Amino acid sequence: MRDARFELLRLELLEAGVAPVYVERTILELAEHYADLERAALDGGLRPDEAARAALASLGSQRAIAAAVLSRSELLTFRTRHPRVAHYLHSAAAIGTLPGLPLMFCIEHRPELTRWGVAISVAATLMSSVLAGLNWLIVVPL
Repeated sequence: MRDARFELLRLELLEAGVAPVYVERTILELAEHYADLERAALDGGLRPDEAARAALASLGSQRAIAAAVLSRSELLTFRTRHPRVAHYLHSAAAIGTLPGLPLMFCIEHRPELTRWGVAISVAATLMSSVLAGLNWLIVVPL
């Protein structure tokens, strides 16, 4: 269940162009940190409402948190970081030239594609060496 306490921050970050995976991670970390701060305040002898206020005050304002997240350009989506390129690719795909779609997919998913490419290369190399060894065993005259 989502924490309603940080829902406005979630919406602000999504509207500003932060990638959804980073928004969810930020909100999760804030909720966990808030729970830790609230627990510490309760252990310190504060009432529950005072502990909640103290935890929110310790976290800082949501505007400051949003500004800190938005200052990191690597957390933004490709469309937000490179609007002209994204617009060009979207326009090229919209008028029927479909080569723009695979290109945009490849640009957006570089780390995953790199990992899969390396894994497939290692697997192909391993299988080629096994098959070459078997072929050598079969062909070698006795």
